[in-house]
Amino acid sequence: MRRLWCALSEHERKPLFSQRCMSTDETPTLISTDPGEDVSAPSPPIREVPWTKRLTPRLAWLVTWGTKGSLALTDQALFAGAQFALNILLARWLAPAEYGAFAVAYAVYLLATSAHSALIVEPMIVFGSGRYFEKRRSYFGIALRGHWLLTVSGGLLLFLAGAAFARFYSQSVAEALCALGIVLPLTLLAELTRRAFYIEMQPGRAAIGGTIYFTSVIVIVLFLHHEQILTPAAAIIGMGVAAALTAAMQLIWLRVLWYHKSGGLFAKDIALEHWKYGRWVLAATFPSWTLLNIYYLVLPAWFGLKAAGELKAMMNLSNPARHILAAFGALVLPLMVRHRERGGLKLMRRTLCSTTAILVAGAACYLVFLWFLRVQIIELLYAGKYLEYSGLPVLLVGLVPLVTACTVTLGAAISAYERPDRVFWANAVASAIAVSLGLWLTKDFGVIGALAGYLASYSALACVLWLLFRRCFPKAPLNPDSMHNTPSGLNAPA
Repeated sequence: MRRLWCALSEHERKPLFSQRCMSTDETPTLISTDPGEDVSAPSPPIREVPWTKRLTPRLAWLVTWGTKGSLALTDQALFAGAQFALNILLARWLAPAEYGAFAVAYAVYLLATSAHSALIVEPMIVFGSGRYFEKRRSYFGIALRGHWLLTVSGGLLLFLAGAAFARFYSQSVAEALCALGIVLPLTLLAELTRRAFYIEMQPGRAAIGGTIYFTSVIVIVLFLHHEQILTPAAAIIGMGVAAALTAAMQLIWLRVLWYHKSGGLFAKDIALEHWKYGRWVLAATFPSWTLLNIYYLVLPAWFGLKAAGELKAMMNLSNPARHILAAFGALVLPLMVRHRERGGLKLMRRTLCSTTAILVAGAACYLVFLWFLRVQIIELLYAGKYLEYSGLPVLLVGLVPLVTACTVTLGAAISAYERPDRVFWANAVASAIAVSLGLWLTKDFGVIGALAGYLASYSALACVLWLLFRRCFPKAPLNPDSMHNTPSGLNAPA
């Protein structure tokens, strides 16, 4: 090799030397023998290939969606964790009757959240991920104006209702409703801006907002407790302050275009499309809300506000698993929308089966964990309160995430095909069971009956959703050509 190298001329050596350096990512250090060459000139920079591009297609898909799923989980854990921590601290520090007043107001807040999600948030995710994806910033600006119109009107109604309740109902419930009416536009604004990041598949930004919200809620509640001014109404005001800080930061990131007509979009057309889609979701709002929250309203009439606080304290034990399921549901819905448009029904069915299996397995693990450590968990969270419910009620609560996992994925699949009317009928059947069987069990058995009624109605919801999905969307062959048109990272390779 040395003789061959020496036999080469000087001009023949340079290309070989340059090629060797480029192939091994080394910087040449030999001194050139050409007197006219500038040895001080730096070598051209070598562009490094991202490490994700060097993976196999299947592994790259797993890494991409594993990262997005982890960020979505973190986002949901932070937002839901703030609500969970707030409920735990209030159940620990407030009397059961006062915590029951907060539970009643929080049930009303969930109803307002469901209505807002039906008319604003869920249509925004479906349309923003599909037909308006290229104009999503302008589209979100129109959705944001609809948010203010809806929430300010709803907040005013809640404030007036709280003032009326002060005359013939509990004073603490009335104050909590008035506080909720004041902060409703702010709390729902944080939810709207957070879900907007999922349209662009950027759950990391939403997770940063969750960090701000979580920290703010905890600091505010600790301050109220330290100053001995912690009440249900004060806690709700604290939620509004934390949500305002979070929404302000998220709006800066989104950079919304504030125009009545921008990018060829008209507010009137968007409103009609939202209503056309959201009217069925809105119709399903009350039945779905009835599945759980009706018990917080009827228990005080039969057993007092203390029973409502006890039911809320037990349901808090299932909230971590249920919020984790909701986090994956928020990511699964836009993914199924894109699979519907680019991969067909068969691809979406595969996504449905795989996500359902994963979520059900995780819920089963949570049930085992909760059951074997139930006494220690209740003592740790509530400082010895509510230990009388550490038997059958904990088992019923632990079974709730199992059926919730099925309803999350099935509901996302049906919504991805823009058929919220099917979700409405499924919720209507389940709510009928809650109103009939659930209320009968609640009246006779109190808190345990309410837990059993909730589990029965949600099991019925999962069954009806599955039957409707199979009937409305029969099996269809996968179009191979559509798979090649799918952008990288949106679906798993065959």
